[in-house]
Amino acid sequence: MAFKKRRVKLEDIARKLNISIATVSRALDENPRVKLSTREKVFMTAKAMGYMPNQIAKSLSSGKTNIIGVIIPRYDEPFFIEVCRGIDNYAREHNYKILISSSRNSFEFERENLISFERGLVDGIILSPTHETEMFAHIKNVINKGIPVVLFDNIREEVPGADHVIIEDDKASFNAVEFLIKKGKKKIAFIGGIKEKKVFQDRFKGYIDAMKQYEMTIDNDLILHCESLDREFEDAEIQKFFKEIKTQPDAVFTCTDNYGLLTMKTLLKLGYKIPEDISVIGFGDLGLGEVFVPSLTCVAQPSYEMGQKVAELLIAQFNEPNDVNHKKTVLKLKTELVIRDST
Repeated sequence: MAFKKRRVKLEDIARKLNISIATVSRALDENPRVKLSTREKVFMTAKAMGYMPNQIAKSLSSGKTNIIGVIIPRYDEPFFIEVCRGIDNYAREHNYKILISSSRNSFEFERENLISFERGLVDGIILSPTHETEMFAHIKNVINKGIPVVLFDNIREEVPGADHVIIEDDKASFNAVEFLIKKGKKKIAFIGGIKEKKVFQDRFKGYIDAMKQYEMTIDNDLILHCESLDREFEDAEIQKFFKEIKTQPDAVFTCTDNYGLLTMKTLLKLGYKIPEDISVIGFGDLGLGEVFVPSLTCVAQPSYEMGQKVAELLIAQFNEPNDVNHKKTVLKLKTELVIRDST
C-alpha cells in the first residue's frame, strides 16, 4: 500500500540540521548574514530532502510573483493561441511566466477570473473582453488597486489607466471589400459573428462603408451574422445560409479565417468553383488558409505581434515608479491583404 508523501517544509530542514527556521529561510534566500558553510549545508540538505519553495509565501514577502495573468474568451480560437504565443515569448525573455484563463465568452467568468488574479496570483493582467462585457467597472477596480492592466482586441470602450492594443477592423474590412469591388464583383456577401461583439461590428461597418462608397447594392439576403460560438454550429449556419440563399453572390467577405474556410468548404460541396464562380476573403491569416485548396485570400492581422506588444506594454508598467500616473497608450497595429487563390 502506497502512502502519500508529505511536502517537505522549512521546519523539517531546520530539525534535520538542528538550526532555526529563520536561519534556513535566510540561507535559501542566500542572505550574506548566514555563513557560507551553513548556506551550502542548507542547500545540500534541502535538495536531498526534495524541498520545493512555496512560491505564494515568497511572493507575499517580496510583493512580486513574476507571473502575468492572461484572460481570453476561448482556448480553441487560433487568433488567441497566436496572441498567447507572442505574450509567452516576450514574457519569458524578460523572466516572466504567464498564467492563462478562459472566460468562455461569459462576462461572469471574466469577472471571476479577474478577481482571482487580483488576489495576488499575478503581477499584472492582460485581458481580451468578451462580447458580453458592456460595463468595465471590474477592470477599473483592479487598476485602481494598482494592478497594471493591458486590454486587446474586443474593446467596446476606452478604459482609463489601461493600455490598449488593437487593429483598425473597420478599415481592414473596407480595404478587403474594396479589393473585391475593384475586381468587378457586384454581389458581395458578408459573413460575420455575433452582433454583440465589437470587432464583428467594426468589420461589418467596413463592409457597409465600402459598399456605400462605391454605390453597390446592399442586399440583406447576402448578410449572415452567425449566432453560435461553437464551430460545429457555425458550420451548420453557413451551410444553411448558402443552401437557402435567394441571390447567388459573386464574392464573399468573411470576418474570420474559420468562416472563410467553412464558406469555401460549403461552396465546393454545392458545386461552385472558387474563384471562377465566387471569390472568398477571410480575416486573420493564421496558417490554415494557406494550406487549404484553393488557398484563402485574407486580411492578415499581426496576432503574434499583438501578443508581444501587450506583454511589452504590461512589463513596461511594472518598471514605472509607484508615485507616477500611468500615461495610457493606445497602440494600433497594421494589417495587410494577402492575395491567394480564392480571389
